Amino acid sequence: MSHGIELAFAQHRGLLARDQQDALLVAGAVSQSPDLRTRPVISESQDGLCAVSDGVAISPCPQRASRAVLEALCEIGPQHDGLLQDGWIGPRLIRRHVHPALCRALAGDRRTRGSACTLALLQWRAGRFSVLNVGDSRVYRIDRAGRWQQLSRDHTYFNSMVERGEVAADQSVGQLYQDLEHMLIADEAEEDFAIHWRLGDWAPGDTLLVCTDGLHDTLGQQALEALYRAERPPEEQAAVYLDAVLDAGAPDNVSLILGRIAGPV
Repeated sequence: MSHGIELAFAQHRGLLARDQQDALLVAGAVSQSPDLRTRPVISESQDGLCAVSDGVAISPCPQRASRAVLEALCEIGPQHDGLLQDGWIGPRLIRRHVHPALCRALAGDRRTRGSACTLALLQWRAGRFSVLNVGDSRVYRIDRAGRWQQLSRDHTYFNSMVERGEVAADQSVGQLYQDLEHMLIADEAEEDFAIHWRLGDWAPGDTLLVCTDGLHDTLGQQALEALYRAERPPEEQAAVYLDAVLDAGAPDNVSLILGRIAGPV
């Protein structure tokens, strides 16, 4: 007996930003909306993917980079089977299809060359999941007991320093160290970026959250967990998060996707 994936997603430009530099991919469609209130989707397929991308504000035309990266994911078809890794979208496809597509779209114009973005991608197939990220957009798993686990890795200078034992995770550092160490850049020479990739089992009752930093940086980890209720349907939970971001002043663009294994379909 098969089970579908119950998804809910939301997106907002924020209350201070002029442009929506985030992009969001659900059900094969890319959204880049200033105000996309929570929408539910039931994916009856045993396989699928969703993703978010956050344009890097200090780069030129960041909103075009985030869209181009997700559009490159939409283009994946049988012709790319040789780039898959055990059937999954992994680092090889990102390096040999997604990043080249970003460069083709934007690197040839001096006005957009160097445009940059993050990526956080969730793919699922027959009770398994694949999580891949570049930058600081995140993917979390929340199990049925309410325990949180960050599946993605923040590619920031600070996080690298923590992993090398140079600073403590709770140590205060200057804003410079919170900057991105790795991202996707529309420049053929910028190909030495880090990619985090992991696979796992998607158990019934587990919820996966894919989001840009407009969610986790605005609310903070403690509030993010405190606002979560396992009994809420994904659509309601996504609305709770979006409302909380807006109530907190929404200083940044925000995009989020919640996914949970639904009942038999």
